Amino acid sequence: MTSTARRLNRTAEPSTLRQIHADSDPSRVAERLLLGRAIAQSEFYEPIADSRRPKLELVQTSLPPNDDNPINIESVLRHKQLNDLCDTVFSRAMADAIDRHPSWPANSRVNNADRARTCGVWMGIKTCDNDHHTGVTAFCNNHKRCRRCARADARKKAEKLYLITKHLLKRPRVGYSLKMLTVTTKVSGDPVADVEKVKRCFPKLYRSMFKTKFAAAHSRIELGAKNHMAHAHALIYCRYVDKELISAKWKDLTGDSDGIKIQFIATNTDNKLRLACKEVCKYITDIDKWIEQHGINEACDQIADLTLRLKGERFGESYGNFRAQVFKATFNYAMPKPEEHDPTTCNICGATWARYEEVFEPRGPPRLTVVHAQ
Repeated sequence: MTSTARRLNRTAEPSTLRQIHADSDPSRVAERLLLGRAIAQSEFYEPIADSRRPKLELVQTSLPPNDDNPINIESVLRHKQLNDLCDTVFSRAMADAIDRHPSWPANSRVNNADRARTCGVWMGIKTCDNDHHTGVTAFCNNHKRCRRCARADARKKAEKLYLITKHLLKRPRVGYSLKMLTVTTKVSGDPVADVEKVKRCFPKLYRSMFKTKFAAAHSRIELGAKNHMAHAHALIYCRYVDKELISAKWKDLTGDSDGIKIQFIATNTDNKLRLACKEVCKYITDIDKWIEQHGINEACDQIADLTLRLKGERFGESYGNFRAQVFKATFNYAMPKPEEHDPTTCNICGATWARYEEVFEPRGPPRLTVVHAQ
Protein backbone atom coordinates (compact mmCIF):
# COMPACT_ATOMS: atom_id res chain seq x y z
CA MET A 1 0.00 0.00 0.00
CA THR A 2 1.33 3.45 -0.94
CA SER A 3 1.90 6.23 1.58
CA THR A 4 -1.06 8.12 0.11
CA ALA A 5 -3.41 5.19 0.56
CA ARG A 6 -2.19 4.55 4.11
CA ARG A 7 -2.77 8.17 5.11
CA LEU A 8 -6.21 8.14 3.52
CA ASN A 9 -7.14 5.09 5.58
CA ARG A 10 -6.17 6.57 8.92
CA THR A 11 -7.71 10.03 8.66
CA ALA A 12 -10.22 11.26 11.19
CA GLU A 13 -13.91 10.54 10.84
CA PRO A 14 -15.49 13.11 8.47
CA SER A 15 -18.06 15.63 9.59
CA THR A 16 -21.70 14.93 8.81
CA LEU A 17 -23.79 17.22 6.63
CA ARG A 18 -25.73 18.39 9.67
CA GLN A 19 -22.51 19.23 11.47
CA ILE A 20 -21.32 21.27 8.51
CA HIS A 21 -24.68 23.04 8.50
CA ALA A 22 -24.43 23.70 12.25
CA ASP A 23 -20.92 25.16 11.87
CA SER A 24 -21.93 27.50 9.03
CA ASP A 25 -22.65 31.21 9.45
CA PRO A 26 -26.43 31.77 9.90
CA SER A 27 -26.15 35.17 8.18
CA ARG A 28 -24.99 33.53 4.93
CA VAL A 29 -28.46 32.80 3.59
CA ALA A 30 -27.33 31.30 0.29
CA GLU A 31 -24.95 28.88 2.01
CA ARG A 32 -27.70 27.77 4.40
CA LEU A 33 -30.06 27.11 1.48
CA LEU A 34 -27.44 25.07 -0.37
CA LEU A 35 -26.56 23.10 2.75
CA GLY A 36 -30.26 22.54 3.41
CA ARG A 37 -30.61 20.95 0.01
CA ALA A 38 -27.58 18.77 0.68
CA ILE A 39 -29.28 17.52 3.86
CA ALA A 40 -32.57 16.94 2.02
CA GLN A 41 -30.68 14.85 -0.56
CA SER A 42 -28.25 13.33 1.93
CA GLU A 43 -28.33 9.91 0.22
CA PHE A 44 -26.31 11.51 -2.58
CA TYR A 45 -24.29 14.26 -0.88
CA GLU A 46 -23.29 12.42 2.32
CA PRO A 47 -21.09 9.85 0.48
CA ILE A 48 -19.48 12.64 -1.56
CA ALA A 49 -18.69 14.72 1.56
CA ASP A 50 -17.37 11.63 3.35
CA SER A 51 -15.10 10.65 0.46
CA ARG A 52 -13.68 14.15 -0.07
CA ARG A 53 -12.89 14.89 3.58
CA PRO A 54 -9.87 12.53 3.87
CA LYS A 55 -8.50 13.78 0.54
CA LEU A 56 -8.75 17.39 1.71
CA GLU A 57 -7.09 16.39 4.97
CA LEU A 58 -4.28 14.55 3.20
CA VAL A 59 -3.43 17.59 1.07
CA GLN A 60 -3.78 20.10 3.91
CA THR A 61 -1.65 18.16 6.41
CA SER A 62 1.17 17.86 3.87
CA LEU A 63 1.57 21.66 3.80
CA PRO A 64 4.44 23.09 5.87
CA PRO A 65 3.34 24.66 9.18
CA ASN A 66 2.76 28.40 9.20
CA ASP A 67 3.71 29.82 12.59
CA ASP A 68 2.38 33.26 11.58
CA ASN A 69 -1.11 31.90 10.95
CA PRO A 70 -2.94 30.91 14.16
CA ILE A 71 -5.78 29.16 12.27
CA ASN A 72 -5.55 25.45 12.94
CA ILE A 73 -5.86 22.75 10.32
CA GLU A 74 -9.31 21.65 11.44
CA SER A 75 -10.73 25.15 10.91
CA VAL A 76 -9.25 25.29 7.42
CA LEU A 77 -10.64 21.87 6.57
CA ARG A 78 -14.13 22.79 7.76
CA HIS A 79 -14.06 25.98 5.71
CA LYS A 80 -12.91 24.16 2.58
CA GLN A 81 -15.38 21.33 3.10
CA LEU A 82 -18.25 23.81 3.49
CA ASN A 83 -17.29 25.69 0.31
CA ASP A 84 -16.82 22.47 -1.62
CA LEU A 85 -20.20 21.10 -0.54
CA CYS A 86 -22.05 24.34 -1.39
CA ASP A 87 -20.30 24.51 -4.76
CA THR A 88 -21.21 20.90 -5.53
CA VAL A 89 -24.88 21.43 -4.70
CA PHE A 90 -24.98 24.56 -6.85
CA SER A 91 -23.19 22.86 -9.78
CA ARG A 92 -25.76 20.08 -9.88
CA ALA A 93 -28.62 22.57 -9.64
CA MET A 94 -27.11 24.56 -12.51
CA ALA A 95 -26.70 21.39 -14.58
CA ASP A 96 -30.39 20.61 -14.06
CA ALA A 97 -31.29 24.18 -15.07
CA ILE A 98 -29.33 23.79 -18.31
CA ASP A 99 -31.03 20.44 -18.97
CA ARG A 100 -34.52 21.90 -18.64
CA HIS A 101 -33.88 25.19 -20.47
CA PRO A 102 -36.16 25.20 -23.54
CA SER A 103 -33.88 27.31 -25.75
CA TRP A 104 -30.53 25.71 -25.02
CA PRO A 105 -29.08 24.25 -28.25
CA ALA A 106 -29.38 20.49 -28.27
CA ASN A 107 -25.81 19.99 -29.50
CA SER A 108 -24.34 21.77 -26.47
CA ARG A 109 -26.92 21.12 -23.74
CA VAL A 110 -25.55 17.73 -22.71
CA ASN A 111 -21.93 18.86 -22.79
CA ASN A 112 -22.53 22.00 -20.72
CA ALA A 113 -24.73 20.18 -18.23
CA ASP A 114 -22.19 17.38 -17.78
CA ARG A 115 -19.34 19.84 -17.29
CA ALA A 116 -21.32 21.69 -14.62
CA ARG A 117 -22.36 18.46 -12.92
CA THR A 118 -18.81 17.08 -12.67
CA CYS A 119 -17.12 20.35 -11.62
CA GLY A 120 -15.14 19.70 -8.43
CA VAL A 121 -14.91 15.93 -8.82
CA TRP A 122 -11.60 14.54 -7.56
CA MET A 123 -9.70 12.54 -10.19
CA GLY A 124 -6.33 11.92 -8.53
CA ILE A 125 -3.62 12.94 -6.08
CA LYS A 126 -0.09 13.95 -7.06
CA THR A 127 2.82 13.35 -4.65
CA CYS A 128 6.41 14.56 -4.77
CA ASP A 129 9.48 12.90 -3.24
CA ASN A 130 9.16 15.17 -0.18
CA ASP A 131 5.70 13.71 0.55
CA HIS A 132 3.79 16.85 -0.41
CA HIS A 133 0.39 16.25 -1.97
CA THR A 134 -2.01 18.12 -4.21
CA GLY A 135 -5.40 17.16 -5.57
CA VAL A 136 -6.33 16.92 -9.23
CA THR A 137 -9.95 17.94 -9.71
CA ALA A 138 -12.23 18.61 -12.65
CA PHE A 139 -13.36 22.17 -13.41
CA CYS A 140 -16.00 23.37 -15.85
CA ASN A 141 -14.12 26.68 -16.32
CA ASN A 142 -17.31 28.67 -16.85
CA HIS A 143 -16.98 31.60 -14.46
CA LYS A 144 -20.30 33.10 -15.55
CA ARG A 145 -22.47 30.32 -14.15
CA CYS A 146 -20.27 28.30 -11.80
CA ARG A 147 -19.86 29.31 -8.17
CA ARG A 148 -16.54 27.47 -7.82
CA CYS A 149 -14.91 28.63 -11.07
CA ALA A 150 -16.20 32.21 -10.64
CA ARG A 151 -14.28 32.56 -7.36
CA ALA A 152 -11.10 31.18 -8.91
CA ASP A 153 -11.38 33.45 -11.95
CA ALA A 154 -12.07 36.56 -9.84
CA ARG A 155 -9.13 35.73 -7.56
CA LYS A 156 -6.70 35.49 -10.51
CA LYS A 157 -7.94 38.71 -12.12
CA ALA A 158 -7.82 40.57 -8.78
CA GLU A 159 -4.22 39.47 -8.15
CA LYS A 160 -3.14 40.64 -11.61
CA LEU A 161 -4.94 43.97 -11.19
CA TYR A 162 -3.38 44.43 -7.74
CA LEU A 163 0.17 43.97 -9.07
CA ILE A 164 -0.32 46.46 -11.90
CA THR A 165 -2.04 49.04 -9.68
CA LYS A 166 0.64 48.74 -7.01
CA HIS A 167 3.26 49.29 -9.70
CA LEU A 168 1.52 52.46 -10.92
CA LEU A 169 1.24 53.80 -7.38
CA LYS A 170 5.01 53.42 -6.91
CA ARG A 171 5.36 56.11 -9.58
CA PRO A 172 2.88 58.68 -8.31
CA ARG A 173 1.82 61.59 -10.49
CA VAL A 174 0.78 64.98 -9.14
CA GLY A 175 -3.00 65.24 -9.04
CA TYR A 176 -3.63 61.52 -9.71
CA SER A 177 -5.48 59.26 -7.29
CA LEU A 178 -7.20 55.89 -7.22
CA LYS A 179 -11.00 55.78 -7.29
CA MET A 180 -13.83 53.27 -7.50
CA LEU A 181 -16.47 54.45 -9.96
CA THR A 182 -19.89 52.80 -10.23
CA VAL A 183 -22.23 53.70 -13.09
CA THR A 184 -25.79 52.42 -13.55
CA THR A 185 -28.53 52.49 -16.16
CA LYS A 186 -32.28 52.39 -15.88
CA VAL A 187 -33.85 48.96 -16.18
CA SER A 188 -35.47 48.55 -19.59
CA GLY A 189 -36.71 44.99 -19.14
CA ASP A 190 -34.12 43.68 -21.60
CA PRO A 191 -30.89 42.92 -19.69
CA VAL A 192 -29.05 42.10 -22.92
CA ALA A 193 -29.76 45.57 -24.31
CA ASP A 194 -28.85 47.16 -20.96
CA VAL A 195 -25.48 45.36 -20.90
CA GLU A 196 -24.81 46.48 -24.47
CA LYS A 197 -25.59 50.07 -23.48
CA VAL A 198 -23.08 49.99 -20.62
CA LYS A 199 -20.45 48.38 -22.85
CA ARG A 200 -21.02 51.03 -25.51
CA CYS A 201 -21.14 54.07 -23.22
CA PHE A 202 -18.43 53.39 -20.65
CA PRO A 203 -15.46 53.56 -23.10
CA LYS A 204 -16.79 56.92 -24.31
CA LEU A 205 -17.01 58.12 -20.70
CA TYR A 206 -13.40 57.08 -20.05
CA ARG A 207 -12.05 58.73 -23.20
CA SER A 208 -13.90 61.99 -22.62
CA MET A 209 -13.43 62.34 -18.83
CA PHE A 210 -10.34 60.44 -17.67
CA LYS A 211 -7.99 59.54 -20.52
CA THR A 212 -4.46 60.94 -20.17
CA LYS A 213 -0.98 59.53 -20.72
CA PHE A 214 -0.75 58.08 -17.21
CA ALA A 215 -4.43 57.21 -16.59
CA ALA A 216 -5.69 53.64 -16.25
CA ALA A 217 -9.03 51.94 -15.67
CA HIS A 218 -10.42 48.44 -15.33
CA SER A 219 -14.19 47.90 -15.49
CA ARG A 220 -16.46 44.93 -14.84
CA ILE A 221 -20.14 44.81 -15.74
CA GLU A 222 -22.60 43.14 -13.38
CA LEU A 223 -26.31 42.37 -13.40
CA GLY A 224 -28.29 43.00 -10.24
CA ALA A 225 -30.04 39.99 -8.74
CA LYS A 226 -33.29 41.78 -7.92
CA ASN A 227 -34.21 43.54 -11.15
CA HIS A 228 -31.37 42.70 -13.56
CA MET A 229 -30.00 46.24 -13.44
CA ALA A 230 -26.85 46.50 -15.56
CA HIS A 231 -24.08 48.44 -13.87
CA ALA A 232 -20.31 48.68 -14.03
CA HIS A 233 -17.67 48.93 -11.34
CA ALA A 234 -14.41 50.51 -12.44
CA LEU A 235 -11.10 50.98 -10.67
CA ILE A 236 -9.65 54.21 -12.12
CA TYR A 237 -6.27 55.87 -11.66
CA CYS A 238 -6.67 59.41 -12.95
CA ARG A 239 -6.65 63.11 -12.21
CA TYR A 240 -9.49 64.73 -10.28
CA VAL A 241 -12.70 65.26 -12.24
CA ASP A 242 -15.77 66.88 -10.69
CA LYS A 243 -18.56 64.40 -9.96
CA GLU A 244 -21.20 66.67 -11.47
CA LEU A 245 -19.34 66.71 -14.79
CA ILE A 246 -19.04 62.92 -14.81
CA SER A 247 -22.73 62.56 -13.95
CA ALA A 248 -23.80 64.96 -16.68
CA LYS A 249 -21.63 63.18 -19.27
CA TRP A 250 -22.96 59.75 -18.29
CA LYS A 251 -26.53 61.00 -18.57
CA ASP A 252 -25.75 62.48 -21.97
CA LEU A 253 -24.22 59.18 -23.16
CA THR A 254 -26.94 56.85 -21.86
CA GLY A 255 -29.85 59.18 -22.43
CA ASP A 256 -31.75 57.91 -19.44
CA SER A 257 -29.57 57.82 -16.34
CA ASP A 258 -27.18 59.93 -14.31
CA GLY A 259 -26.62 57.31 -11.60
CA ILE A 260 -22.97 57.35 -10.60
CA LYS A 261 -21.03 56.79 -7.39
CA ILE A 262 -17.39 57.68 -6.74
CA GLN A 263 -15.32 56.40 -3.84
CA PHE A 264 -11.70 57.37 -3.25
CA ILE A 265 -9.50 54.38 -2.43
CA ALA A 266 -6.93 54.74 0.32
CA THR A 267 -3.62 53.33 -0.84
CA ASN A 268 -1.71 53.51 2.42
CA THR A 269 -2.14 49.77 3.11
CA ASP A 270 -2.00 46.72 0.86
CA ASN A 271 -5.18 45.35 2.40
CA LYS A 272 -7.33 48.27 1.22
CA LEU A 273 -5.87 48.08 -2.26
CA ARG A 274 -6.47 44.33 -2.45
CA LEU A 275 -10.08 44.76 -1.34
CA ALA A 276 -10.65 47.36 -4.06
CA CYS A 277 -9.22 45.03 -6.71
CA LYS A 278 -11.39 42.15 -5.47
CA GLU A 279 -14.50 44.33 -5.56
CA VAL A 280 -14.04 45.36 -9.17
CA CYS A 281 -13.11 41.85 -10.35
CA LYS A 282 -16.27 40.16 -9.18
CA TYR A 283 -17.99 38.03 -11.78
CA ILE A 284 -21.01 38.96 -13.90
CA THR A 285 -23.51 37.72 -11.34
CA ASP A 286 -22.99 37.69 -7.59
CA ILE A 287 -24.37 34.17 -7.44
CA ASP A 288 -25.11 34.03 -3.71
CA LYS A 289 -27.24 37.19 -3.98
CA TRP A 290 -29.28 35.55 -6.72
CA ILE A 291 -29.88 32.50 -4.54
CA GLU A 292 -30.92 34.70 -1.60
CA GLN A 293 -33.29 36.66 -3.83
CA HIS A 294 -34.89 33.85 -5.85
CA GLY A 295 -34.03 30.51 -4.25
CA ILE A 296 -31.75 27.86 -5.74
CA ASN A 297 -33.85 26.60 -8.67
CA GLU A 298 -35.14 29.97 -9.86
CA ALA A 299 -31.68 31.55 -9.51
CA CYS A 300 -30.12 28.77 -11.60
CA ASP A 301 -32.86 29.09 -14.23
CA GLN A 302 -32.31 32.85 -14.54
CA ILE A 303 -28.51 32.59 -14.61
CA ALA A 304 -28.64 29.80 -17.20
CA ASP A 305 -30.97 31.91 -19.37
CA LEU A 306 -28.95 35.13 -19.08
CA THR A 307 -25.58 33.49 -19.70
CA LEU A 308 -27.02 31.78 -22.79
CA ARG A 309 -28.39 35.08 -24.12
CA LEU A 310 -25.13 36.86 -23.29
CA LYS A 311 -22.89 34.10 -24.63
CA GLY A 312 -19.60 35.42 -25.94
CA GLU A 313 -19.99 38.84 -24.32
CA ARG A 314 -16.99 40.30 -22.49
CA PHE A 315 -17.82 41.74 -19.09
CA GLY A 316 -14.39 43.07 -18.21
CA GLU A 317 -12.26 45.62 -20.05
CA SER A 318 -9.01 47.45 -19.38
CA TYR A 319 -8.15 50.97 -20.46
CA GLY A 320 -5.02 53.10 -20.54
CA ASN A 321 -2.07 51.77 -18.56
CA PHE A 322 -3.98 48.69 -17.46
CA ARG A 323 -3.47 47.49 -21.05
CA ALA A 324 -0.17 45.71 -21.69
CA GLN A 325 0.76 47.57 -24.89
CA VAL A 326 -0.08 50.99 -23.41
CA PHE A 327 1.85 50.22 -20.22
CA LYS A 328 4.93 49.24 -22.24
CA ALA A 329 4.71 52.35 -24.39
CA THR A 330 4.43 54.56 -21.28
CA PHE A 331 7.14 53.01 -19.12
CA ASN A 332 9.29 51.31 -21.78
CA TYR A 333 9.20 47.89 -20.09
CA ALA A 334 6.70 45.05 -19.88
CA MET A 335 3.70 45.07 -17.55
CA PRO A 336 4.24 43.01 -14.36
CA LYS A 337 2.30 39.75 -14.19
CA PRO A 338 1.66 37.18 -11.44
CA GLU A 339 4.09 34.29 -11.49
CA GLU A 340 2.62 31.22 -13.17
CA HIS A 341 3.31 27.94 -11.41
CA ASP A 342 4.70 25.07 -13.46
CA PRO A 343 2.07 22.29 -13.14
CA THR A 344 4.75 19.61 -13.48
CA THR A 345 6.40 20.62 -10.20
CA CYS A 346 5.29 20.69 -6.58
CA ASN A 347 3.86 24.06 -5.59
CA ILE A 348 5.43 23.74 -2.11
CA CYS A 349 9.02 22.61 -2.66
CA GLY A 350 9.39 22.83 -6.45
CA ALA A 351 10.30 19.16 -6.91
CA THR A 352 8.94 17.26 -9.87
CA TRP A 353 5.85 15.21 -9.11
CA ALA A 354 6.93 11.62 -8.47
CA ARG A 355 3.61 9.75 -8.30
CA TYR A 356 0.04 10.08 -9.45
CA GLU A 357 -2.72 7.99 -7.98
CA GLU A 358 -6.26 7.88 -9.26
CA VAL A 359 -9.04 8.32 -6.74
CA PHE A 360 -12.71 7.61 -7.12
CA GLU A 361 -15.72 9.05 -5.40
CA PRO A 362 -19.39 8.03 -5.33
CA ARG A 363 -21.37 9.08 -8.39
CA GLY A 364 -25.10 9.73 -8.19
CA PRO A 365 -27.81 9.60 -10.84
CA PRO A 366 -27.77 12.19 -13.66
CA ARG A 367 -30.68 14.02 -12.03
CA LEU A 368 -31.85 14.25 -8.44
CA THR A 369 -35.51 14.42 -7.56
CA VAL A 370 -36.95 14.79 -4.09
CA VAL A 371 -40.18 12.84 -3.67
CA HIS A 372 -42.33 14.13 -0.85
CA ALA A 373 -44.57 11.70 1.00
CA GLN A 374 -48.28 12.44 0.66
